[in-house]
Amino acid sequence: MKTPVLLLPVLLLLAACDNTMSIEDEALDFAILPQPKSVIDHGKTVVLSEESGLYADDKELYFMFGTFIPEVKKLTGFELDMPIRSEEQNDLIFSIDSSMSMDAYSIEVGHPTQVVAGSYDALLMAKTTLLQLFVKEDDQLKLPMVSIYDQPDVKYRGLLVDLARQWHSLETIEKLVDLAAFYKINYLQLHFTDYQSYTLPSTAFPELSTPGRHYSVEELKDLNFYAERRGVTIIPEIDVPGHSSPFVKMYPEIFAIQDTASNPWIINMGNEAVYEALDQIIGEALSIFKTTPYFHIGGDEAIFNKVMDDPKVQAYMREKGLEEDVHELYRHFLVRMNEIVKKHGKQMCVWEGFGPEGEIEIPKDILVFEFETNRYLPDQLIEDGYTVVNTSWKPLYVVNQKKWEPKTIYEWNMWRWENWWDKAPSFKPIQVDQSDLVIGAQMCAWEQKEEVEIPSLRQRLPAFVERIWNTEEQISFEEWERRIQVQDAKLSKLINDTRQDSLLEGHNFTKDMLK
Repeated sequence: MKTPVLLLPVLLLLAACDNTMSIEDEALDFAILPQPKSVIDHGKTVVLSEESGLYADDKELYFMFGTFIPEVKKLTGFELDMPIRSEEQNDLIFSIDSSMSMDAYSIEVGHPTQVVAGSYDALLMAKTTLLQLFVKEDDQLKLPMVSIYDQPDVKYRGLLVDLARQWHSLETIEKLVDLAAFYKINYLQLHFTDYQSYTLPSTAFPELSTPGRHYSVEELKDLNFYAERRGVTIIPEIDVPGHSSPFVKMYPEIFAIQDTASNPWIINMGNEAVYEALDQIIGEALSIFKTTPYFHIGGDEAIFNKVMDDPKVQAYMREKGLEEDVHELYRHFLVRMNEIVKKHGKQMCVWEGFGPEGEIEIPKDILVFEFETNRYLPDQLIEDGYTVVNTSWKPLYVVNQKKWEPKTIYEWNMWRWENWWDKAPSFKPIQVDQSDLVIGAQMCAWEQKEEVEIPSLRQRLPAFVERIWNTEEQISFEEWERRIQVQDAKLSKLINDTRQDSLLEGHNFTKDMLK
């Protein structure tokens, strides 16, 4: 049930203003994305000044002002004040109300403006809504006098960026964090490892890190802190047992199968030393990304050629009483990885890489990112009790020439899976019944050079977010198009980046097309 929005009292509209702000009788146009659950426009405008003060009843909330004040300045040129004075002397007041839902917030713009949320993360989302509402007009800083109540329909709203195939500078990743936060994406999955490179640092296995294509511990800790301050949680991904060439190449004595020449892409799932090493490696990564509730192990597209010929694999399978079937060894691997990830206090995430058939049961406490629909159909996953994140290849993949127009994304819904490949079961879209086991969705940017990421995501990502923040359509696509022009211009100021790409499906994007 939606929490009702409290109407501003008539007395508020009549209140005398101090010299830090004023109220005008004219309405102010505004645009918010994603659309809040409830918005009441009172047809007036609040005019702030650089003397307008921010206040929080909990001093720990002042930490948020450290990002809010410079963000307002980037967008408007105004620098709000953060004085030490009483609540009554401030124009914007922030507080947390534990009686509210953890992901809910309300904004009452007036004299003063009251911003209340059920948690710190929800308060950060409210802060973002304020950024979208601020208008600089006639050298004045203005807010429309509105009452807003809002909360998302789903708890998982994700973006993936591929750093292994195409290395990205920290500056670009920080811009992507800003983009995510501006449209209330709360999870950023970073694909750190693949065939092309291993971009994480490692003390236990230092040769893993690809020269010139990896980040330091200090850099990643700073990045994690940067994201946390903006309400974005980074999910690290180390892709195993497939997509694992750097492991095999740099430490063959641990990770390689015997016939490495035939299969240099998979780690040896039958070597106990592999599990001990991965335990160390995952522990190192999670010592950097301490606040994430999730750890992603990849788990998809493993190539099993020559695995069963390996003597260690044969001995291991006899010891563990496994059937002589490489798929059973793979399922066993996923179970053991889940135990390792849980030992480190996190929930394991996997791509859809296993199927419904098999003697070894894949635990239900993992999170399955369903994308191809080639191994385990989404309706089957849900029926069998797995928790699912929708990462439907179409229209949620943003991959160089394979990316879709915002309108195509807007016409998608969270319980729909589709694949562009005519051999995939979801080439004809699979629409499942609504289920609480689908906890959200994720847009995935794969294989793209860093100069392409911001231009190709800046309008596709908010189209996607609108459809998961509000799983039932709240505004028309035409209205969304009007609003994105307003907010995209603000984003340009926030990240100091005006580059755009063509929004046409299948467009071949090149550097020469950057504006």
